[in-house]
Amino acid sequence: MSSRKAILSIILLGLALRIAAALVMPDQSAQWDDARAYRLIGQEFWSSGKFDSTLYMPLYPLIAGISSSRWPSLLIDIGLSSALIWLCYELALAIFADTAIGLLSALGVAIYPQFVAFAVLGLTEPLFMALFATALLCWYRGFFVLAAIAATLSILTRPAIDLLAPILVVYFALVIHRLPAMATAKQVAIYAVVYCALMTPWWIHNYDAYGRFVRLDLAGGENFYAGNNPMNATGGGIRGVDFDTKRFVLAYPNPVARDSALFGAGLDYVEQNPTAFLERGWTKFIRFWRLWPHFEQYARPAYVAIYLVTYAPIFALTLVYLALWGIRDFWRIAPLLAFTGYLTLVNVVFVASMRYRLVLEPFMMILAATAAIRLARRWPAGETLLRRFGLNSARA
Repeated sequence: MSSRKAILSIILLGLALRIAAALVMPDQSAQWDDARAYRLIGQEFWSSGKFDSTLYMPLYPLIAGISSSRWPSLLIDIGLSSALIWLCYELALAIFADTAIGLLSALGVAIYPQFVAFAVLGLTEPLFMALFATALLCWYRGFFVLAAIAATLSILTRPAIDLLAPILVVYFALVIHRLPAMATAKQVAIYAVVYCALMTPWWIHNYDAYGRFVRLDLAGGENFYAGNNPMNATGGGIRGVDFDTKRFVLAYPNPVARDSALFGAGLDYVEQNPTAFLERGWTKFIRFWRLWPHFEQYARPAYVAIYLVTYAPIFALTLVYLALWGIRDFWRIAPLLAFTGYLTLVNVVFVASMRYRLVLEPFMMILAATAAIRLARRWPAGETLLRRFGLNSARA
């Protein structure tokens, strides 16, 4: 089977699994406050033109609320999740120039239960992962304008790479594509222009809503306080369990002032309790990288078994790859490592959740697939197995 037929078959398999999940799983918005909020905020915008939220970026709610019916946005999410299969295939080729690695990465993304489930939950992950994977692929291929568009749209979905993206532009220009300093500066300027152009409607909305410039959203203060306050013993961010903002809502009716006050309260707690901050940081780190969910509803034996069978091998193979080939391939994979380190640090400082880790797992899948293919090629039995599937020497 040719690589084109193989990747098409894998994409169709992933699409079928996601459609099946949508048919089998009930509407999950009742289980996820964020999913319900995205839909309600989006519907309010499409009916009144008002984006009534201080805690969310706008792009996904606009998709989630496009119709009062669940199906239009659900189909978009399924399409985005399925597109991620192809994007990871192409990204693996861009990094390692090995079709076998690309196909195994795509297969992993296609059948990974967490990706299949999140395709139908009504959350931001499918959109963000597709956009950020597109940005990385375009950066690796040298398409800086398209990368800037995709990266900025991912920030309008959730601001996970807002501070990291300009650094990635410089890295890809200087290190990956070996551009001279002036050409690198040009790419940074292009990114800045695209960023400002796409963000301007959001900035205008925020100025109209708050009477001052707000670059992203007003969730930073709440998230920082949620992870750094006397109530929080788990490192999570469950309202009423890990934190409570009622007194801030009463004392600061202005959302901007409330955001600043929450951040200041969190910072005061850290300054007064540095040992607790460090201890809780370790708790958050473990929570972020643990092998099965912390949330009680998803820590039942069936879910634990699914995670141990699916995520644990990916985690282990990623570590094997980094141990055996991480130094040799460092300059090619540094953007993936930078995103991993950056997101881990954010979760350690703010609040930690395995949900937030999901956006790293497509890239872990690529590194795990690389380890699996390279290890298989070291042994005759592995070569035989790869040859049976036409992958023994399938290099791009």
